[in-house]
Amino acid sequence: RVVKTFVREDHENKKFREAADQVRSTQVSAEKLIILGMPLMQLVMYLSIIAIFWFGGNMIVNESLLTGELISFISYLSQVLFSLMMISMIFVMLVISRASVQRIVEVLDAEIDLKDCIEVENEKTKTLHIKDGSIQFSEVFFSYSNKKDKCILKDINIEIDSGMTVGIIGSTGSSKTSLVQLIPRLYDVLSGAVKVGGIDVRDIPLKELRGQVAMVLQKNTLFSGTIKENLKWGN
Repeated sequence: RVVKTFVREDHENKKFREAADQVRSTQVSAEKLIILGMPLMQLVMYLSIIAIFWFGGNMIVNESLLTGELISFISYLSQVLFSLMMISMIFVMLVISRASVQRIVEVLDAEIDLKDCIEVENEKTKTLHIKDGSIQFSEVFFSYSNKKDKCILKDINIEIDSGMTVGIIGSTGSSKTSLVQLIPRLYDVLSGAVKVGGIDVRDIPLKELRGQVAMVLQKNTLFSGTIKENLKWGN
């Protein structure tokens, strides 16, 4: 519906085609390895067995090798060659999964935008606890691009006592939501400080801060599962 509204069908189709082409290219490369590798491995295995039968048969005729020894050798060789075939299949599967692995590595290697104070723990952060629900914005500047000349919030100073009910009124796009998102530290301020209970939110462990701040978003997401499971998800 959103794509249709903004007439972005061509753009989304192009993105899908590029992703599909990448998957197809990887799949074709993997299938080529299977087509070439499996017959080649089987050819090597059967030629090896034929050669062993040939030379082993001559050695048995010349009484330099026992029949049981030949059979045992063929059995061991078959196991080794079968293991090599399995290794080649694993290699093919690695090629097929390369695209997924690249995406997983990309996500795992992504830099964390917000550093939890636990990561730079000191004696001060160990003893910090939110004592009340007061909120204070002190000379807050905020920009999504981290550039001061593109701040959407400039020199914000607000003091809200614990227990107060406050309404922030403004037109669409006036950064009301952005202001509220600074309280549970979904984003960091560019300069200034946001304090909860008199403590700078950057000095409070994220788990404790977000466990004490309840937030209802404008647009909530339903996760896979039942409505009951979604209602229980927050607890």
